[in-house]
Amino acid sequence: MNRRAFLSALSGSLLAAPVVVRGQAKVYRIGILQAGRREDAAKLSGEPFVSALAQLGVVEGRNLAVEARYADGQLERLPALAAEILATKPDLIFAPPSAAASAVRSLTSTVPIVFCFVNDPVAAGFAQSLGRPGGNLTGLSNFSVAVAGKRIELLKELAPKLTRLCAWYNPDTVNDAAELREVALAAARYGMQFLAVKARNAVEFDEAALEARNWNADAIYLNTNPPTFVNRKHIIGLVAALRKPAIYWNATFVEDGGLIAYAVNFPDLARRAAGYAEKILRGAKPADLPIEQPTRIELIINLKTAKALGLTIPQSLLQRADQVIE
Repeated sequence: MNRRAFLSALSGSLLAAPVVVRGQAKVYRIGILQAGRREDAAKLSGEPFVSALAQLGVVEGRNLAVEARYADGQLERLPALAAEILATKPDLIFAPPSAAASAVRSLTSTVPIVFCFVNDPVAAGFAQSLGRPGGNLTGLSNFSVAVAGKRIELLKELAPKLTRLCAWYNPDTVNDAAELREVALAAARYGMQFLAVKARNAVEFDEAALEARNWNADAIYLNTNPPTFVNRKHIIGLVAALRKPAIYWNATFVEDGGLIAYAVNFPDLARRAAGYAEKILRGAKPADLPIEQPTRIELIINLKTAKALGLTIPQSLLQRADQVIE
């Protein structure tokens, strides 16, 4: 082997191997900032992320130490939790939803941040472009703004007589505003009357349900944000009491009794985010790693809920469904 080939091979092997300091492999420190509850966040993103990292050679308890914080759906807690994580001097922070990524970004421009549940990274100010983020953030989009119109199309296919649509949204997030605009445009295309109601916690979801009832809404649209997921069982109960169809942004809503969801596979996004983290830990810069988008959107339908509402799911929808709960 000539000298150039030898040096090239040596360089490649060093990149793949863990960094060794005084005879021991380097222990990477990763912070995980979640907007939701521990049990929910672990299922959706934390466990898939850490498991995928292990498959890439970064193993918790061996060469990985994890510091995790959870806001329990109270987004106002995120800045303080982000500061706690930064105080541990992490090599990287995994902040899946946009609210968490934003909280970390406001406190550091140097620590790498990987996200995977952000609607529009460019509109949120996280990246200069999808192809070249240009800063200390990168990851995956969850595509919810882009598929908002498709969700309205599915609702209309499910309930052709739908004319009054009520959306429940969080006014405190940039992504909610963008998603809400898409929902309003889609509702207008179908000639629907549209009402947007603010809802950030259990009390406000109660108020939103009452407002939807008083307005005589035909269907409910749930915007994509952590408080809706934290309160999902309460929301599903409110919608059931309204006896109206609702469409959701995550499969778990339907597994818990919601009617229909058109959603990305969130654990899959978290596993893919681990690939970003591994590359960054090995020396890549977030600024140079293109932001990816979901490759598949799943349709999930709960037939039990449809029956309780007196709805007959069109065969065309059932044939396209990725999962049908009977």
